[in-house]
Amino acid sequence: MRRWMATESLYDNIFSVKSDIWSFGILMWEIVTLGSTPYPGISAADVMRKVRDGYRLEKPEHCRRELYNIMYYCWSSDSNERPTFLEVVQMLDKLLHTEMDYIELERFPDHNYYNIVNLSGEKL
Repeated sequence: MRRWMATESLYDNIFSVKSDIWSFGILMWEIVTLGSTPYPGISAADVMRKVRDGYRLEKPEHCRRELYNIMYYCWSSDSNERPTFLEVVQMLDKLLHTEMDYIELERFPDHNYYNIVNLSGEKL
């Protein structure tokens, strides 16, 4: 669960609409990567530390910059600088009307993400 939580939720137990916006940005990244686990290859404890220190998920190579910018905006370290859900809807709506290819599937790497399941069914 830590991989979806805002820094103020992780460290100060503060949950708000603004922390939900952070999580929504992570959800958008998951959708763009077709369900990959956020912060692939990094332990949950390291995710907490790295996010606190300013690390953010990288832009998937097949994702349009405009879409990634919306995600990144959701991950502002200052919760007051994050957009509202209304603003996110407006940004996505604008993107829908101005762009055609949000995800460039022909560029989708089949090796960059870590939602690989081994033979026993356990996620690696």
